Amino acid sequence: MNKKVKIIIVLVLLLAIIGTISIIIASRVKIKNYNNGNFKVSYDTTWKVKNSGEELYLVHKKTKSELKIQCKVLDSNYIDTSLSDLIDDIIYSIEEQNSDYKLINRSEDVSQKYDSYAYLYEKDDEQVSVTILKKDAKLLFISYEADTKYFDILLPSVDDVLRSIEFVFD
Repeated sequence: MNKKVKIIIVLVLLLAIIGTISIIIASRVKIKNYNNGNFKVSYDTTWKVKNSGEELYLVHKKTKSELKIQCKVLDSNYIDTSLSDLIDDIIYSIEEQNSDYKLINRSEDVSQKYDSYAYLYEKDDEQVSVTILKKDAKLLFISYEADTKYFDILLPSVDDVLRSIEFVFD
């Protein structure tokens, strides 16, 4: 057997082993649901609930990255106010409270279901994503904070959480 054939066989075996390990790991990750009467969301079990109630505060088990979801109910006179009319004041408040944030990117309409904005910040060796969703008189603030080395790795999991969010109205 020549050297090329041996290398190909070893590569195929390695890919098979990696695929098997991936299937085992994926089968251990379960989906959990959360509903506090203002919003409901699904998240995978790589995240651990640190606090729940009016807000959902998740911490990633391996990287200690944080994902927080908070709901703010606006006065009834804001039901018909668009998020674009409120966003400047909201972002000003966020940036005042976090003066060490450096804005990297801003996106509008990041959600297919709701009025939305997303902001990406850097601070020290971390990246912070802030997503704001609005439906009627409810605003959701979703912040995801991670070391720069983990930020992109966990992004698919965070995106799954964002896609699962639904506002709850009585």
